[in-house]
Amino acid sequence: MIELKCARGKKIALSAHQISFHTMHAELGAPTFILVHYQPPKTTTAAKGELLLYAGHQAVDLHHLGVDVPPLDRWPLSHVLWHMMRHRLVHYSP
Repeated sequence: MIELKCARGKKIALSAHQISFHTMHAELGAPTFILVHYQPPKTTTAAKGELLLYAGHQAVDLHHLGVDVPPLDRWPLSHVLWHMMRHRLVHYSP
């Protein structure tokens, strides 16, 4: 499962239910992911944006620290390597 989020600035909005879902699935060994479209503050062009991929077990940290949490991987929006993202998702192991 992949949760899609948009962040304009450092905060990533995750509800208590979303955090619980990702945490519970991580404890059961069922991988989930959070894919964030991050647009840095005071930028208007998509070329400055990034896609940040997080594992579900990072949900609590994401809620508290936002994009300061190191992602599993990141790609500039102008050059997303979709085959690499697919590989990360399919072959992920915590």
